[in-house]
This record gives sequence, C-alpha cells and structure tokens, in this order.
Amino acid sequence: MENELVLDVKNISKKRGKTPILNNVNFSIRKGEVCGFVGRNGAGKTTLMKIITSMLFPDKGEIVICGKKLKVEREKALQNIGAVIETPEMYGYLTGRQNLNYIASMLKNITKDEIEEAIRYSNLGTKIDEKVKKYSLGMKQRLGLAQALMGNISLLILDEPTNGLDPIGVVELKNTINTLVRKKGVSVFISSHILSEIENICTKVVFINQGKIIDIQKIGEESKTNNLKNIFIKTNLPEKASEIIKNIPDIRLLKVENNGIAILVNTDVCDITKILISLHDKRINVEGFSEIKQNLEDKFIKMMEDNNNE
Repeated sequence: MENELVLDVKNISKKRGKTPILNNVNFSIRKGEVCGFVGRNGAGKTTLMKIITSMLFPDKGEIVICGKKLKVEREKALQNIGAVIETPEMYGYLTGRQNLNYIASMLKNITKDEIEEAIRYSNLGTKIDEKVKKYSLGMKQRLGLAQALMGNISLLILDEPTNGLDPIGVVELKNTINTLVRKKGVSVFISSHILSEIENICTKVVFINQGKIIDIQKIGEESKTNNLKNIFIKTNLPEKASEIIKNIPDIRLLKVENNGIAILVNTDVCDITKILISLHDKRINVEGFSEIKQNLEDKFIKMMEDNNNE
C-alpha cells in the first residue's frame, strides 16, 4: 500500500547524563518516501538513527517499524531495516565479497543472488574482490551500502553516506536510491551536511535543532509558508525605496543592494502591485521585479536563525 507507515517515531527523548540530546521527537516515513534529516553537528541526528536501529535505547517514547514495535518485537522490526551509520566496520584482511558472505552467514535467509544484487547496487565493480584494508573511505561507504541492502528491507537508513564519495559516486548513490524506491518501494532516511544533495535526492525533509524537530517540509510541493514570497525589486534608488517599504504593513525589508531591494511579502494580505504603485507615486523608477526562490540551504539558515531567536 502506497500510504503505509514504514517508520513511526513517537515522542522520543534521550539524555546523555543530564544533557538532553533528543526532546520529544515525532515524525513518520511512508512507503517509497525519501526523507532527509537536516541539522547542525550535535543536533541529535546520529543519536536518533542509532535509536531506530536499536544501537541505543531511548529514555522515553516508541519506535514502530513496519507495524512492529521495536521495544517488544525487536528482531521482527529490525528485519525490515538496512543501515549505514558512521564509518562501516569491516574485516580489513578479507575482500569486500568475503565480508558480505560472512555477514550473510549470520543473517537469516540471505541468498547468493541477493548478495550479488547488493554488490551491483554498491557500484564497487572489480574492487569487491580486493582486500578491504586497501579501500578508501568512499569504497568503505559503498561496501557498507551493499551490506545494508542484503535481504528484503523496507527502510534504508544512511548517516552521511556521501562522506568520501567523489562527484561520480554521489550521482551513483542518487541513482541507486531512485532505483530502490522505484523498483522495490524501499523508503530511505538519510542525513547529510550537504543540503544541495538532500534537496536533489529527497521527497521531504525533517529539520532538527538542539534535539527538537523544528519543521517538516515536502520537497517540490507547496510548503505551509508558500504565502511568503521573497521579492527583489530592481531600482536605481534603493535607499529611498527602502524607506518607503518600511512604512508599508505586512512587508519585511530583507536587504538593500546597489541595484535594488529584497523584501519578504505576505501575498495573502499584500498585493505586490500596490507596492509597485507606492514606489511609482514617490517617483521611484522600478526597472523590474522577480521572485527569489529559496533553496534548502536558505530555508535551513533562516530556520536556525528564527529558532535561536525564540
């Protein structure tokens, strides 16, 4: 079913000593969704991923994976997950293939065909038969991905998966994720510091700051703040224009530049045409105007600023 929940994170809290790491975290991921997890270092991203994979235990809250409660049905819940968290640990004296065969021998019902399929998804090519001690960080990341994909998983968890990957490797990872979603209906939960990568790969993004979820946004769809528009008005009198803008309700002056001004407008209550007329009436020549589209990095920076000012 398209809308079935693959991951449900309910009221998760975690402290390290007396320091809160996660504070009442709630969100869910549905089948076929690629969900980005964005936040500063120390925001709690890796801690939450370790809780979902049962590497850590929460102080409060519940994790449900494919309908199985992690606390009471741990083995059945974890059968649905593949994960690469931090740098994958492998046996350096074995080849990549030998590592995968050894891991498969400890898991249930992993076939030779499933191992070979996982190797194809990793894009390691002939390197799979070289000893892991010769691997670069990027190659270890690829081998970790192959390990995570062995078996019939429903959720793939990737913590900073592009570490050590060259630009071609990043493109291959994106293609692999797209193939997994399209052909197998796998859901993906992925964290990264490179926000342009998250924006290109994900269908939605969960933003976290100081252990709290501060926003969840769909990528490529109208967000809940779509009535707020960033507009750049081009004029040869930017300082004079900025003084007039300051006196118009429901408009926020963002920046004054040599060739114009940037403003934030609530289009539900303020018509852009009225702004242009107000400038024209004060004999300010408007040479043009355009909407400034915010990328994920812009949104993230603004959220962090707004959140820290609360």
